Amino acid sequence: MLPMDAKRNSDSYSYPNGMLNSAYLTGVLRKPGDGLCYIQQTRNENHMLPVEFDPKKTPLPRNIQEGDLISTICHVSGRREGDQRIVVLNSILFEQPNVMHMDARYVDDLLSKWEKIAHAAAPDSGEPESVAKLRELHGPRSVQERVDAIDWKVMKMNHNAANTVRLAGFVQAKSLERNRVGPEGKPLLDRLIVLLRQHKDSDRCITVRWYGKNLEPLSKPLTKGLPIEFAGEFRLDVKAAGPVDPETGIAPVSSIPYIQAKDYPALVTPESESIKVRPAWAHELYLRGAGANQQTPAADSSEGGAAGSIDRQAAFAQAMSQQ
Repeated sequence: MLPMDAKRNSDSYSYPNGMLNSAYLTGVLRKPGDGLCYIQQTRNENHMLPVEFDPKKTPLPRNIQEGDLISTICHVSGRREGDQRIVVLNSILFEQPNVMHMDARYVDDLLSKWEKIAHAAAPDSGEPESVAKLRELHGPRSVQERVDAIDWKVMKMNHNAANTVRLAGFVQAKSLERNRVGPEGKPLLDRLIVLLRQHKDSDRCITVRWYGKNLEPLSKPLTKGLPIEFAGEFRLDVKAAGPVDPETGIAPVSSIPYIQAKDYPALVTPESESIKVRPAWAHELYLRGAGANQQTPAADSSEGGAAGSIDRQAAFAQAMSQQ
């Protein structure tokens, strides 16, 4: 459990491995279980965001039930599941959201609901006795009824507070996919996938994606071992995993959690506070990457990137100017 004093000082929890690593989510609590829950931010339940937690160290608040709004502060990590790399969010704090998480439309809607409740509770509200008895007979609404009643358009959240990830680390590998085509032949944006390393175990690399029209200038400077930092969002890549069930009308889906970057990565200098440690594995990673680049100065592989003799800061500036 994150102490209140530590919560006020983000530096106290944002560097679990000596590198910038923090995530903030707000939404509707769904399917709370033993060490796993989901944060729903849209009507589509296939895009509910999974959050893992330690029930003893970071329990869910007793006053927050399924269907209620909830906020969480998390650390980001990666792991392998079979041949797939996924991103995992581990909560270090659950709490009730504050007014900064929601936009003005939600506030207006909330006031409207309280106005109706206050009117019904007034002695002269004129509510028929039969309606009051029906309410007592049926009791409170079920979780599904509460979720179904949510106006997701009105509840539109402030994404700067409701889904934000901040990371810094070393480039382990990259893959640039150009000239992509969708299922119906529609051209898709380029996709750059980078494995961000913060740990000695490379299987714990964090999968980060960039999307854009021409990402080659961005991809070139991102050589193996390069220290970067950026802001992003926690997303799910949801795809159909089979035909639609004729009885339920629902198709099975598969989902891959990842981080989608919201901006271009910044370079981390040795004087920066974004990376506070000098791990031996990062030093070795950089030497191997530099050695490979020096041996093949014209090569640009999926992991090696630009030539070893290149001025990385100048190359990065040039890449950004071409966007």
